[in-house]
Amino acid sequence: MSHLLALSDEQHAHLQIAEADTARLNQLLREDRKAGLSGHQWQIAACLASAAADQVQRVAELSGVSVGRTWATMARLLRESAARFELASALADVAVDLVVGVSGDVAHDAA
Repeated sequence: MSHLLALSDEQHAHLQIAEADTARLNQLLREDRKAGLSGHQWQIAACLASAAADQVQRVAELSGVSVGRTWATMARLLRESAARFELASALADVAVDLVVGVSGDVAHDAA
């Protein structure tokens, strides 16, 4: 009898893709601590989190009911993170627009 948490080859393949996306996401988020991320970079983070969620959801679908719920919860949490990254992207774009707008107003007033 196999262990409940043992992964099939197909599940393992999906999980490896999710882990690779998550590693790239973690690296991107470490950059945020250093210099902050642009709106475009936050969009990339959202895409990576969403892609990882898709792979984890596939693992959940290939799992038994009890174990599948755990994977499905992880997929849901990744999707929630992707939504937060989308919001951060929009806020970063608004902040840039405000700075550019204020700088443009100052330059216009100075002329």
